[in-house]
Amino acid sequence: MEHLESGLQAEIVASTDSGFGHSRLVKENLIDFFVPFLPLEYHHVRLCARDAFLSQELLYTEEALDEIAKMMVYVPKEEQIFSSQGCKSVSQRINYFLP
Repeated sequence: MEHLESGLQAEIVASTDSGFGHSRLVKENLIDFFVPFLPLEYHHVRLCARDAFLSQELLYTEEALDEIAKMMVYVPKEEQIFSSQGCKSVSQRINYFLP
């Protein structure tokens, strides 16, 4: 994690195409940690859907998990590998599968 964090911080500071690298937060070293978030793939979204059902103590089927995962938008457009919204709206989508 320390190697990844230092590389990420250096990349942000050196960034010339975003305002974040030039912000006071970065320039004055006010950020304690940079936490990278890896993009979620289809099977990760299914796990998010399963967790959403379980957190509400609801029963689910494998088919429901697949349907919810298929409702999400994936990028890049051609390959559709990564969920563009992560798991943010998954919990809202389980309402479609309630009796």
